[in-house]
Amino acid sequence: MQRHIYLEDTYRFTVTTQVVDAGTGELGSWLTLRDNVFHPQGGGQPGDVGTVGDMAVRPFKAPGTDTHVVRLSCERLLEVGDEVTSSVDPEVRRRHAALHTCGHVVDGFVRELGFRHRVSNHFPGQARIEFDAGADKPDLEQLARTVEERTRRAIEDDRKVYASESGDLRLIGIDGLHEDPCGGTHVSSLGQLTGFSLRSVKVKGGVLKVGYVVEHV
Repeated sequence: MQRHIYLEDTYRFTVTTQVVDAGTGELGSWLTLRDNVFHPQGGGQPGDVGTVGDMAVRPFKAPGTDTHVVRLSCERLLEVGDEVTSSVDPEVRRRHAALHTCGHVVDGFVRELGFRHRVSNHFPGQARIEFDAGADKPDLEQLARTVEERTRRAIEDDRKVYASESGDLRLIGIDGLHEDPCGGTHVSSLGQLTGFSLRSVKVKGGVLKVGYVVEHV
């Protein structure tokens, strides 16, 4: 069974492992690694970028399976059993983790105000959480002020971020907020977030859209 290092430790950026499968298909050359350090795009979070040896790679999840593979930037194919060192870009990983965790925080505080979550986007430059706006248009200024104040206070309090399991589900929780199923990367506590603000709060077509920015310290 493939081990997913990124689920165990956001801040482990390099691992030496073995190639357990390899091939070439419509998308070019690909590898499956015994120990996978790369987060593939999913759950509203963009995928890691990095290298296997000296080759740039892009990770993705094989359709219909829990196996993650990496797409090579060239046609050179490694052999099953080869030992390789795979590395993720630390700056990109930290940025994605900060955006994803902050999204959970914003989501939690908006849900406390009675709004139902619809979808999340944790991509840099476009991060936002969407909710059902409800029958009556909310007071957007008051909502923004409340959510921003509570989020800033949670960051100042350095609330712990933790992972747990419920059956086959991996849950991510933040002290004082809800737990949610999540397969993404996260900071270990909210004190690792900086530069938070809400960039937009609006309602369109019955959907409340709350956009935000944040960085990793």
